[in-house]
Amino acid sequence: MNQLKLYIMSLWILFVLVIVATLEVPLCLSENSTFVGWDKLCTPNNLVAFACIILINLGLLFYYQFNRKLNGAPDGLPLQLTKIENINYEYVSLFMTLISVIAFDFTTIRGAVLFILVIVILGAIFIKTELFYSNPSFALLGYYIYRVSTNHNEIIPDNSILIARGKLKVNEKVDYLRISESVFYCQKSKIK
Repeated sequence: MNQLKLYIMSLWILFVLVIVATLEVPLCLSENSTFVGWDKLCTPNNLVAFACIILINLGLLFYYQFNRKLNGAPDGLPLQLTKIENINYEYVSLFMTLISVIAFDFTTIRGAVLFILVIVILGAIFIKTELFYSNPSFALLGYYIYRVSTNHNEIIPDNSILIARGKLKVNEKVDYLRISESVFYCQKSKIK
């Protein structure tokens, strides 16, 4: 379930682009302007945009849940990093894949269905291959991706992936949440 949450969070940028590409709201700035009615707003284009707005809010909820859980009750005692490699370049792979999806024709039902199918298939691939951590939204929020080893290989195996708030260094201690067997969400520990 955590993988799915991270995948939805990774689509924030795409959802914003889809909203910009599809939202059709008639604007009138005169004094005598009135609300056009819900029937004018509920076009196929706007339904896609409204769905994206809902998914953005769902992603915000998941982001809040991850941060709250990490701050409140991490999965175990802090672990010390013994080896660290910055792999932030992996953000670009998902971003470039998602940008290509924006070219769909959202004015047709077929285009909207195709968009949904591609997002579901991409999600299944990213979750199955554990690439859900390459979240371009996290890059914008100041998160980093690291391949690490720790002082406890039985808890966090060597070459595991850490999604970290802020930059990390060798010998720092981190609090963590297990997302999958080899992917962890973490932050610098408050315990020294």
